[in-house]
Amino acid sequence: MVMLQMAEKTTKTKRRALLMTQNEPTGTPSEPSEAPAAFQEPQPLPGDAFDRMRMDPEIQKFRRKLMIGAGAVGAIVVLIVIWSLLPSPPPKGETLASKLAKAGDSPAQNENGGKMVLPPDVPLMQPEEPLPQVNSGNLVFRPPGSSDLKTASALPKVSGGDLARLAAAEEVLGKFLETPSWKQRVLLVRDRLRVAPLMSIYYSKNADGPMAYDSIVEATEISPKFTQHVVVFEGGGRRVATVEHSPAGARVDWESFVGAGEMAWSDFLELKQAAPTLFRVQVSPAGHFENQFGDPSKLQCYSLRNISEPGAKVVYGYAEKNGPIAKALDYQLQLSEDATVPMMLRLKFPPDASVDFQVWISQLVQAGWVTP
Repeated sequence: MVMLQMAEKTTKTKRRALLMTQNEPTGTPSEPSEAPAAFQEPQPLPGDAFDRMRMDPEIQKFRRKLMIGAGAVGAIVVLIVIWSLLPSPPPKGETLASKLAKAGDSPAQNENGGKMVLPPDVPLMQPEEPLPQVNSGNLVFRPPGSSDLKTASALPKVSGGDLARLAAAEEVLGKFLETPSWKQRVLLVRDRLRVAPLMSIYYSKNADGPMAYDSIVEATEISPKFTQHVVVFEGGGRRVATVEHSPAGARVDWESFVGAGEMAWSDFLELKQAAPTLFRVQVSPAGHFENQFGDPSKLQCYSLRNISEPGAKVVYGYAEKNGPIAKALDYQLQLSEDATVPMMLRLKFPPDASVDFQVWISQLVQAGWVTP
């Protein structure tokens, strides 16, 4: 095969890369000029033919176009990927015109002014969802993620006199907690003549001294006579303190603060006292049945916890099922939103008690630990 030089008619581009030279063979006698050049053979140019072909101008131009096109396609692909990763804008609400178009009632055109005229039965403003009627001063709202409406009562107004009462209560409560002994603390408690002997017995069995606390929070006025406060101790525990407001000044209700009863809780369990004895306990429903109290069809069981002594044992109290005591206890438990309810109960052991953690509930004195 012989590759010859040629020129295109349109571009006149010469293919110079693969041109072959014609050399006369050595040792061959020359022929007359009129004879055809039968003895001339093509000779290859020095170097690799592929390398010379790559240097062709038209091939190089085509290569550049190909690279530019590939780069443009790659850039478009990158832009499409980035656009797909971007967050889509929130869908816009349907306009009134689109809703009418879907319903088949497109707005009509005014013949004179060319303005859009709505049908007579379509209001200009869509009515809002009606809210239920509530008492004045309440706020109706819908919590996030819920379809139900909630009603929030407005905070009670606190007058200057109420603020002064709360401030006086917190002041006397702080002094009550910081006093070094019960003999000084008794001067800050209500009904101190009756309570002083109980405090003497209590602190003979329990540690005396100042009570380290972190803060006093959640001051609440529960009645014109009493305010309630939550004491946060340094160890993280909490206890409710009630302060009485009398003409003599603010005084702390010591009995409800320590959960005192008519006798020490540990002595009551140790002696298995058969006589009804008054105690302040935290009451919650339970289901422990054994020994003399083993019939759940006849008895109702409650868990009783006393806070007057550190680490005091929890006992189970029983009352006749569907009896007046059980009904009163269940009623108080249903009224409260908490799992346990403070109550004042009279408790007693059965005459032949075999254990110290099962007692009879002989009387519900009252709900709450503060006596009037």
